[in-house]
Amino acid sequence: MYSSSLAETLVTVGNLAEFDVQRHPGVVSGHFSEEAIYAACLDWLFTSPVADRQPKAGSRVTERDVAAIMATTVMFDGMDRSFGGDQSRDLAIKYLHDHVVPRLHGTYDDKVGRDLFHAAAVLCEVIGYMTYDSERHALAQRYFIQALRLAKEAGSPAYGAFVLTTMSHQAMYLGRPQQALRLAEAARQSYTGTHVATVQTEAAMHAARAYAALGDEASTTQALLAAERSFALQDPATGPDWASHWGETVFAAFAGATWLDLAKPGQARPHLVRAAQDANGQARRVVYSAAQLARLAMLDGDAEQAAAHAMTAADAAAGLESKRSTKVVRDLHLDFKEQANAQPIQAFLARAHDLLAE
Repeated sequence: MYSSSLAETLVTVGNLAEFDVQRHPGVVSGHFSEEAIYAACLDWLFTSPVADRQPKAGSRVTERDVAAIMATTVMFDGMDRSFGGDQSRDLAIKYLHDHVVPRLHGTYDDKVGRDLFHAAAVLCEVIGYMTYDSERHALAQRYFIQALRLAKEAGSPAYGAFVLTTMSHQAMYLGRPQQALRLAEAARQSYTGTHVATVQTEAAMHAARAYAALGDEASTTQALLAAERSFALQDPATGPDWASHWGETVFAAFAGATWLDLAKPGQARPHLVRAAQDANGQARRVVYSAAQLARLAMLDGDAEQAAAHAMTAADAAAGLESKRSTKVVRDLHLDFKEQANAQPIQAFLARAHDLLAE
């Protein structure tokens, strides 16, 4: 729940972390909610926070404490990207519960408070992404919504918009392009600045993916052009740490996937090849780029090349603790079953069967 009350928000974040640590069924179970998406968008765009925090009674929080939270969050984010969401999610939740929540109830001035809320928002988003990667979508959604609310308290429209794009990513993954488009548009509308051009790039790119899934090629093209314009304004040297992953590789991966969704292999190919070449050893990127190249090869009627790329995706997924990556291989397995008469495809199907049985 997104609450305009800061006091209620801090209680909600604390309870979310505590119940998640305890594996409480009321928190870890449940269903992804479209209604929560609409409510979060409206609240983020139009609701002003209520400064009703309880009297400060905890220990004093310093900028050094905030810096420690940010550094630890960067570590968790790196572990997620390298090894998958399940690898360190429990550690991240415990850190939120044991170290961050008590500081949210501590004593601090306005400047430290804003920085603390921002740091807590980033950590909640990272935990939400880990949880999303673990295929626990209702729980991930809860973390994303609290990250959004904390970003509002921090006075960080750029980061809040970034959280909305992450939520758009999740909605698209779940096959809900209309909701993904709504979230991407909310992100675009809520941050019109140019200091963090990544936000506008990502919002436009997620809108393009949603339009492509809806079969609207004209709107897809317009959104891709908007993404290219904002991407040209990015300066990696001056951008915030939480946006540092958005470079040429990520742009290529999204653009390629968008054209592939429109069944435009000619436009998709250079982007997908670039994304695969620049995966930089990040296994999850390898999984997704190889899977997209496999689908591209199937569109070209090249079963041997498709099988080779699919095998690469399966091998990369085997080294990850990422249920989302495993699902990518499972989806390839289902898609390629119809081509089982091709010898190269049979080898992939056997490899995928072994992986999915583990």
